[in-house]
Amino acid sequence: MGSRVIQLTDIHLVPRQQRVSKVLDTYTLFEQAIEKIADDLPRLGQVDAIVVTGDVSDHGDEESYRDFHAIISRLNLPYVVIPGNHDKREAMVSAIDGLSVCGETGELNSVYPLSAFDIIALDTVIPGSGAGALSDNTLAFLESALATDLEKPALITMHHPPFDSGIQFMDNIGLKGRDDMARILAQSPREKRVICGHLHNSIVCNIGNATVLSAPGVASSFLTDYRDDAPVGFTQDPGGYMVHDWSHGFRSTYVSLSRHGGLFAF
Repeated sequence: MGSRVIQLTDIHLVPRQQRVSKVLDTYTLFEQAIEKIADDLPRLGQVDAIVVTGDVSDHGDEESYRDFHAIISRLNLPYVVIPGNHDKREAMVSAIDGLSVCGETGELNSVYPLSAFDIIALDTVIPGSGAGALSDNTLAFLESALATDLEKPALITMHHPPFDSGIQFMDNIGLKGRDDMARILAQSPREKRVICGHLHNSIVCNIGNATVLSAPGVASSFLTDYRDDAPVGFTQDPGGYMVHDWSHGFRSTYVSLSRHGGLFAF
């Protein structure tokens, strides 16, 4: 029996009437994304959950998290939320049901079992920083989670990518601890896929015997620009979401959030 999840990332929600960087109406953009996904669902088959890989809010305010819950609930699907560098853990826990801190560190690490695979959610947030880190606590959590049910595949979810993207201004706020993560992944015999956000761009890499990929953002897009002096900023190009499923192996599919112009027969 297979399982299937939708991945959303980098929503950067602000309350209605506000704008991110005086440009992005992320409230309306998120509503439009959910409407597009609702239209897509009949074509996707059974979806077990939505995984949101961070930067749910732009400022980390409780109002944005309450708006997030109200809007995403229109899909009538369970959802898993991982914090990003724009998020604030305390506000997330207060406003979103089902979130709880892991131990004394306050990190939001958790495991969500589906029939075909486990979702292992990792918190990479450094409070007050755009960069991320896999703390000793989070690395121990990952190692322990992977050590259970070795026959079951694992979808490992996080915000910061455990690889260099080539986009300099994003790599400057990258992830610490990724070598330790690669070692843990390499030592585990489980089938694994790692998914992340942060880059507002879709990139596929390998780490520690696992495929890892970043998903496009909902709020905006970042250019693929490998120059050392690449300009810092975003575009309003249409973003997208990912569909990850398992049936004799992981499969990950990009779906655009732009509306298509119609279907034409061959």
